[in-house]
Amino acid sequence: MGIASNLAHFLSENHVPFEIIQHQYAEGSVNTANSAHIPTHQLAKAVVFRDEDMYYTVAVLPASYKVKRHTLNQIFDRHLELAGEDELEALFEDCAPGAIPVCGQAYGLRVIWDDALSELDTVYMEAGDHLHLLKVKRDDFLSMMADHMHERFSCERQRAKTARLLQYIRSAGYDWNDPEPVYARN
Repeated sequence: MGIASNLAHFLSENHVPFEIIQHQYAEGSVNTANSAHIPTHQLAKAVVFRDEDMYYTVAVLPASYKVKRHTLNQIFDRHLELAGEDELEALFEDCAPGAIPVCGQAYGLRVIWDDALSELDTVYMEAGDHLHLLKVKRDDFLSMMADHMHERFSCERQRAKTARLLQYIRSAGYDWNDPEPVYARN
């Protein structure tokens, strides 16, 4: 398949230079990064949400990060839910299922990208299949995303796990200043 036709047209129309990187078949952003031998934080992934009015938003973030949905809800003042597989197939007809390009604007969709991506020298992204990535320099990525919102709406996966663990510990009544462990109490 190579590059999805809508994506190729968008890149050509906007004069975005890129390099095509071929890799072994892989599904999922972390597996794709591993297959392409690139760091997961350099692979931009697309997560598609819809609001109660069926308005779609493509959130673009590093593959090693997790969306903080409550932050996106606050940014848009909407309640966002993940788009379903059938919705994704209808929105991205020229793409293999699960190989969603970050350029939602090529499909007429609203895009928001995480500021963490602006710190990278090189950004990789899905080409629309499970065998190819596009490699884009930072300035070209920023130019491609210039007309779209950007915020910090994600965090590294490990940080998210740590935050959930701390929240659980606090909700269990553990007091960091109490020398007697929670499990020792009656």
